[in-house]
Order: sequence, then C-alpha cells, then structure tokens
Amino acid sequence: MLKLFKNAFKLTNEGIILATPLILFIWLITIYLTFAKGVVDTLPEAVSAVITLLCMVGAFCAGWFYMVKESIALSKKEFILDEDRAKEILNLIKKIPAGIGKYFLSFIGMSLITLGIFAIFAICIYKLGMHFIGSIDFTAEQIKNAMSSPQDMKVFLDSLSIEQLYKLGNWNLLFMAASTLMSYMLMLWIPEIIYQTQNPLLALFKSIKKLFVKFGKSIALFVYLTLLNLVISFANTFSLLNPVIYMLMMIVYFYFLVYVIVLIFYYYDSEFNNKPEEESNSDSRSNS
Repeated sequence: MLKLFKNAFKLTNEGIILATPLILFIWLITIYLTFAKGVVDTLPEAVSAVITLLCMVGAFCAGWFYMVKESIALSKKEFILDEDRAKEILNLIKKIPAGIGKYFLSFIGMSLITLGIFAIFAICIYKLGMHFIGSIDFTAEQIKNAMSSPQDMKVFLDSLSIEQLYKLGNWNLLFMAASTLMSYMLMLWIPEIIYQTQNPLLALFKSIKKLFVKFGKSIALFVYLTLLNLVISFANTFSLLNPVIYMLMMIVYFYFLVYVIVLIFYYYDSEFNNKPEEESNSDSRSNS
C-alpha cells in the first residue's frame, strides 16, 4: 500500500493538469450559485435552478472522472521522448467531451441516488439519536444565531447545561460515525461507474462488494485518506491568519483533492480493473 500511495503522488504530479477543470468548475459553480441566490424567487425558478445545477454537476463528473481514468491509462504507456508524453498529457483535456457523452446519464442517476441515500441516512441518524441520546431542547433559530460568529457560538455553548453539552457531544459523535461509514461505503462507487458498470445503482452494490473483497486494503486506504484530510483541515485553520498563507493553502487543497481522486482510481485500477476479463478467460480455459 505504501508503494500505491507513493505512485499516486507521482501520477498526480505528472497529471496536475487535472486540477484545471476542477478549479474552473468550482469557480463556475460559485458564480452560478451566487447568481441564482439573487434571482430565484418562485418555486418553478428554484426547480429550474436545481435541475440546471444537477446537469452541470453530472456533466463535470462524467468528463472529469473519465479524464482521471485516461490519465492513469496514459501513465502505463512508454514514451521515447518526454515531449511526446507532455503532448499526450495536455491532450487529456480533449477526453472530457467523450466522457460527458458516455457517462452523463450515469452521473445524473448517481446524483439522484445520492440524494436518496443521504435522506435515508438522515432519517436513520435522527431516529437513532432520538432513541439513544434524546433531544437537546434548543431551536433551529438558536443554532442559526450561534453560527454567525465564533463569539456567538461561545455564548451559545456557555448557555447550555452540562446535560445538554453531553447530549450535544453524543450527537456530534453519531454524525461523525455515520458520515465516516457512508464515506467508506461510497469510496469506490465512482471508479466502478467509470471502469466497469455504467448503471449507477448496480455500480453501487458492486463497489460495496469490492470493499469487502479487499477489506484490509480498502480499510488501509480509507484510514490513510482520513488522516490526510485531518492534516489538511488542521492546517487550513491557520490559513485565515494571513492572505499569503491562505493562497498557499488553497493550492495545497486543490492538489489534495486531485491526489485523493487519483489515488482512489489508481487503487481501483490496480486491484479490480480487467478482473472480470481475467476470470472469464480462466473459466473458458477450464471448460475447454
């Protein structure tokens, strides 16, 4: 696994062009959400805005994740000249339209399924929390006011009793455990769609199965990614102290996002890509 982590850094450095579509998409989404927030006033307009956002996300995911797959495939090719490799890496951008055409509907379906999964998880967490922890007895308005600033949050926490603080801590642990479990269970969903199963629902079940087929390795990968995320989050808390540090952390953050996706795809490619073909070939040989 250590070799896998190291090679993923190499692939990320070679294919850093992957960061360009990601940055542009996040910038575009930010502009769109800011614009929509100011002009959407009615329910039909809100529905139209959500559908547009869904299509934008589906198109980006289809094109960009296919680009990631192609970058990993490109890393396996041998080039006599470095200039030839550089040209092929730059040409990865041209793979985006092909990815959109092939996987757009898959990622639209995935987005809808994801919303359903989050809704089911939210209901289950609420039921479990109310049964084992209980209500904390404060309103949504109090939470909204507390989130206004760190000072307001401190005032809000100071106003809670010991019992309420204890329940709040348990609710936080429950949310963390549920989100961790969900993140692990969905970790291989996207590469499963890109590599083998375009049906998003079928891909979900196949990806979960593959987590347990290589359980030790998948756990090691997830723990590694979790630790990296904690380090980045901790470092990011200091980025607000200085504009220069903030800019540097933004660069690190986008590099981290690309590395995480490349690592997950590289893991899937190394462990599961072409496995079905190999198994079918072995079965045909045994039958003959």
